[in-house]
This record gives sequence, structure tokens and C-alpha cells, in this order.
Amino acid sequence: MTSIGATIARLSTGIKMLLILSTALLPLGLIALSASLQSARTNRSDREAEARLLAAASADELTGAVGYGTDALRTALGTLAAGRVDGATCQRAFRLMAPGQRWPTQFALFEMSGRRICATAGFSSPPVTAPTAESGVDARLIESARTLRFDIADRRSGLVAAGELPADTLRQILRPHLPPGSVGVLLRQGDADVAISHATRLTPLSQLVTASAPVANGQLVLELTVNATPIRAIEVLMVLLPVLMWAAAAGIGWLVVDRLLLRPLAQMQKAIAGYRIGDAELAIPRMTTPSHEIRELGGAFASLTQRLARHDAELEESLERQTLLTREVHHRVKNNLQVVASLINLHSRGATTDEARSAYATIQRRVDALSVVHRNHYAHLEENRGVSLRALIGELASNLRATAPHEAAGLAITLDLAPHYASQDVAVPVAFLITEIVELAMQCGPAGTVAIRLEGAGAPLKARLSVTASSLAGDHCRSHPAYERFMRVTEGLSRQLRAQPKRDQDVGSFAIDIPIAEAVPEDDG
Repeated sequence: MTSIGATIARLSTGIKMLLILSTALLPLGLIALSASLQSARTNRSDREAEARLLAAASADELTGAVGYGTDALRTALGTLAAGRVDGATCQRAFRLMAPGQRWPTQFALFEMSGRRICATAGFSSPPVTAPTAESGVDARLIESARTLRFDIADRRSGLVAAGELPADTLRQILRPHLPPGSVGVLLRQGDADVAISHATRLTPLSQLVTASAPVANGQLVLELTVNATPIRAIEVLMVLLPVLMWAAAAGIGWLVVDRLLLRPLAQMQKAIAGYRIGDAELAIPRMTTPSHEIRELGGAFASLTQRLARHDAELEESLERQTLLTREVHHRVKNNLQVVASLINLHSRGATTDEARSAYATIQRRVDALSVVHRNHYAHLEENRGVSLRALIGELASNLRATAPHEAAGLAITLDLAPHYASQDVAVPVAFLITEIVELAMQCGPAGTVAIRLEGAGAPLKARLSVTASSLAGDHCRSHPAYERFMRVTEGLSRQLRAQPKRDQDVGSFAIDIPIAEAVPEDDG
């Protein structure tokens, strides 16, 4: 006995539960199996035979309706083929056919090419083709219009007549005399199908049985789903036995699972839920369960939390080093830009000609533009949004006003900027582009105005940047020495932005669509 108990103790929890439940539920399972087999043998065949008979009757009724409509079309074709065929004659023939139809039917007349001559109201739009079936009648489903169409042709006159039975008519033809909701009818042809009605279970114990039958010489298939006969005494026993089995299984299973699984898992869940990042280790309570898998799982959780704590500490240390390194790089780049700007400023003071001073000023403005991009990128580095174009262009406009030549001191720059963000690869050419346009405007018309606008472009992750300078309107700037260089530089910057600029020479406008970063919600805190 001791040896057997030790062997069972070494089994996994799943095997233990399987053995206990199988032993306890075996008698009930045998009884339920016997009842199920007996019920299946005596009742299933009767229900399927009933469904097949009902499906065959419905299919015959639908085939008859198609045949009735086909006969009417043949008569109409014979009449129309004997005389002149036009829309008026066709409509008159169809009006004469309508009173004799047993079921509401739409008709149409086509040429062999597919051109429609006339049609009654409600005929669907797909064109017809000449019938290919051996019977000379093509029956097909128009899934989009939920209709059954049948076509016949008179090849001597080159006419094709078509009739359609819409879904409402099909429902009247196919619905057997049974309680509403007890019959589901589906017409199928290849991949196309049209549901005429749907069957629902009349009682919780009802069963649905499906049978099929060919329609129109097998061109279509009718699938009929009906409620089976009410459940019988033997079936009541068959239903109750699984319930009794479930109750017994639930009781026995709960006792086993609660002792072997639920209580130990609840203790472990409480310990894991109380664990917080930063804790030294996961404190798993001592497990008294005989399930060694759960004990091993608790040990695995404790080991995992230790590895995660070490890994988090390493990641935090690496992130801190990376942040410090990035800050140092940005700080040095900013200092280098300041040194370059200072050197340019010193050299400009020693310039002896206006041309040299103008050249130094031009270089100064471009270094300032690059410095502005870098400062704004550095300011938004930790927010991970990209460069704020509103702040960038605002600061750039202030620098351009401050470094404007004496004759352009009165140049007015107005801003209308939406709050968009962009990557540094976009911000640099944008800053240089604005600098080039404003500088040319200063040289061509120092007393003019410049309007810078940033707005949505109507496309995802796109914004439209437009710069309008009154001094660039017309053709007088084309003769300026810097104009040719301006065109080359703006074309290169546009290619860098991967966009085609739009110029309006009449108003002096330059517009381009630029890529922007995805919007990040503002932090309310």
C-alpha cells in the first residue's frame, strides 16, 4: 500500500484528476451513452426523412414556378419575334403577361449582345447572357439583388428573355405551411447564395435538421432547415443524465481542484500581487499542497523576479549613461555653433566693404538657423515629440529681424503657425528654406512684408508651409544677382523634403508640403 501511495503521489495533478473523475463518472457515462445511442437510432432517421420530403416538395414548387414563368417568356418571344421589336411593343407584351402570372415576376428583353430593350419595374441591373444549359433555360442567382433569374433565347431573332423571382416572391413560393420561424430556406449556386428565411429553435430542446434538393434541373440547390419533432421521453432522460453527470463532476472536481490547485494558487496569487518593482525578492509562502508542480512554479516565479530586478537595474544604469552621453554631445554641438557664430561676428566687424559685410551676414543667418534647430531639438529631446515647428519658426523670425541689414530694418514678418512637430531631418531644411526666402525678400524689397504660415495640408502627417513676401511679387527680383543661387538652393532643399514646391509669382508666394510627426497628447499634469 505504501508503494502504491508513493507512486500516485508522484503523478502530476492532471493525471490525478483524470483518474478520480474517470472512476467516479464511469457508471453515469455508460448510462448516458446507452440512452444516446438508442435515441439516435430511432429518431434521427425519421427527422432527416421528414426534412428531405419537405425540401423536395419546396424544390418542386420552385421548379414549377420557374417553368411557369419560362412558358410565359416563350410565348412572349414568339409574339415579339414575329414583328418589329421595340421598347413599346415589349412593354405591351409584358403587361399582357402580368395578369396570368401566379407569382409576382419581373421580366426583361435583351439582345444577344446584352443590350436591354425593355424591362418591368424592379428588374435588377446585371445584364443577361445567352443560355448555355441543355434545356435552353439558364437559372441563376443574382446575389446582390437577392433574386432568382431564368433566361431563354430565340437565336433566330437574336433575342434573350429573362424573368426574375425576387426574394419576397421566393419566400411566398418556398415557405411551407409550418409555424413562423420554424423553417430556414437557402438557395445556393456555386459560391452565391440567397437566404429566403431563417430557422430558429422553437423550444430549448428543439433540434434543427437540414436537407437539400435540386432546383431547375440541378442548376441550383435548395437547402431547407426545419425544427425537429419535440423531444421524447428517452431524450428527456438523455438530457437529464449529462446534467446529473455535470453535478457529480462539479462536486468531485471542486473538492479535488480546491485542495490541489485553488488554495495554493490563491496563496501564490496574493504573494505575486503584493510584489512591487524594487522589492528585493518575491516572498512565496510555504506550500503544503501535494502538487509538486505548483511548488516548482512558486520557485520559478521567485527566480524570475530576481532576474527581472537585476535586469531593470542594469537597464536604468544604461539609460542614465546614455542620457548623460546624449546631453554631453548636444551641449558640445551647441557650444561649437556658438563659437562659429562668434568667429563670424568678429570677422564681419573687420570687413571693409559692403559686399563682405553682406556675405558675413548671410553666413551668420544660416548658422543662426542651424543653431535654432539644434536648440529646439535639444529642448524637446526628452519629450520624444520631435522639433516644435511653431517655436522653431518663431525664434528664427526673431533672429532674422535682428540680423536684417540696415535698409531692411523695417521689414515686417507676421506669423500664423499651427502647433506641429517634425523630425530634425525636416526641421533643418525648413529653417534654411525660410532663411533663403526672407533674405531674398530683404535684398529685393527691404520695405516689404513677409507672412509665414504653417497649417494642415489635408493629408495624414503632412503640413503646408507657405512664405509670402510682397517684394517677391512680379518679375523685378529675377534680375537680382542672388536670384539664380536662390532658385538652386530652394530646389535642393525641396528635394531634401521630398516635395514639389508651389510658387505663385503674382503674389510672391512659396508653399511646400512637409512631413510632420504624429501628434502626442499634451500632458495635463
